[in-house]
Amino acid sequence: MNPTSTLSESGTSLLMGQIFDKDEKWCVPLEEFPDGSYALFRDGKEHCEIVSDPVASRTIWYYMDGNIFIASTSQRMIVMFLGSFEFDERVIPWMLSTGTLGPAFSWDKRIKLVPADSSVILNKNKWSVTTKSNPIEFNLVKRSDERHEKLLRELLQTVFKTLNLDYSKWVLPLSGGYDSRGILCLLLDASPNSHCLRTITWGLKSSLDVKGNDAFIARELASKLNVPNKYYINDLSEEPIDRIINRFVLIGEGLIDNVSDYLDGFSMWKTIFENGIEGIIRGDEGFGCKPYSSPLAVRINQSCSLCSDFSNLKDYMKYGFPSQELPQHLNQRKGETLSAWRDRLFHEHTLPTGFSPLSDLKLSYVEQINPLLSRAILKQVRQLPDHLRTGKTLFKKIVISLSPEIDYATHESSASLSEILKQEQIVNLVKNELSSNVAKTLFPAAFLDFVLKGIKSKGQIKTVKTNSFSLRSFIGKIIPRFLKETLRNKVVLPSLDNNILAFRVFLICKMNKILNDDFRNN
Repeated sequence: MNPTSTLSESGTSLLMGQIFDKDEKWCVPLEEFPDGSYALFRDGKEHCEIVSDPVASRTIWYYMDGNIFIASTSQRMIVMFLGSFEFDERVIPWMLSTGTLGPAFSWDKRIKLVPADSSVILNKNKWSVTTKSNPIEFNLVKRSDERHEKLLRELLQTVFKTLNLDYSKWVLPLSGGYDSRGILCLLLDASPNSHCLRTITWGLKSSLDVKGNDAFIARELASKLNVPNKYYINDLSEEPIDRIINRFVLIGEGLIDNVSDYLDGFSMWKTIFENGIEGIIRGDEGFGCKPYSSPLAVRINQSCSLCSDFSNLKDYMKYGFPSQELPQHLNQRKGETLSAWRDRLFHEHTLPTGFSPLSDLKLSYVEQINPLLSRAILKQVRQLPDHLRTGKTLFKKIVISLSPEIDYATHESSASLSEILKQEQIVNLVKNELSSNVAKTLFPAAFLDFVLKGIKSKGQIKTVKTNSFSLRSFIGKIIPRFLKETLRNKVVLPSLDNNILAFRVFLICKMNKILNDDFRNN
């Protein structure tokens, strides 16, 4: 963890992150949760309270027994402190099917997480723990579309006016999409200090001059709005691949499989920190997701897929893995529309489980805030009718009205995870790990043999993912979404990419070794 002036302390209370508006009582246990992007540890004479922000953008873990209470943003630290590790096998099917630890699980069965917009309160006198949560509910408020737009627009302006950042030390990652563009326009309009704002973009070197991708559009937009834009190349580093992947696993604690933007060995983030940048203004948001026509499509796209949803994993229990079920609170509720369920899952599960681990990877180098994930903004979004949330319809309309007439990106500037994991040196690294004694201890031989046989390799990545062409991808683009989902539901289950599956098994093996070594060598 790099030292930064962004940390706030008051007595034995600590705020990691930022509060969007002044809150003098942020450090007082049992007070209202502040609005912002943070992990908050507030301590008093009788209570110690651990508070997550509205979407748990920084996951907090905790442990308690009859003698000790520990809370940390790091599972490794808790294991080191305890001096023992007890692997939770329930993470196996979730890591295989989603590339995450799943809802509420950790590597160690004794460690729990603080849910989104919640707190865990330790009563020191009674030595007991209780949890307090703000419910995540989508309740339509009947207003005209015009009135909904006016309220959301005004709220966006209000939230951005409350941000108090030193723009000489903070930068905005700028892509070619709506989210970061919306933030840029709102910041330029709201802050008298925004003339100091700088933007950054990253991706493959080959993406720089490809029209229509993030790198090209971001550069054009920054020029039009007269703000600097620096492009960071994150092609594969010349470091040994085992060192790069090991750094990814150590920094992220194996909470997610998406290594796509980190194969430069984090040199980009190291450079950003060394250049005096203390924080980034992220464009993560919750304005609404793409339309899906079936519950299966909703689950798969919201990181709630089960092993039984994939043709090559549906027989997972024959290998002795624990059964896997979606927790009751994440199931579609009576009277809840498919669209409302889709977006509730995104707020309640996908953001904390899928986005927070990606934030952890950056937080070792820089601070991060997500102004579009303000509690006030999320509450307003949860009052919108489905048609204004689906596809971010209302938010996009607002951004278009604020933005200069510059095209939006149609593809990304980074390579896809499936392409990356087919590179020969990564394939060899994964195969070696899956042949290790650790792998043989955790997984039955039949499963490891099945996974190893499915791995494929090819040459180096030379183009971005959207420049590649195949008959299969072309057909996939011209078939309507509803028809693809119907075929998936009623004809054939999708198959999980074999190299992605192998990398997820690799992560389970690596983290078991790391956590066992942590307490033994501590």
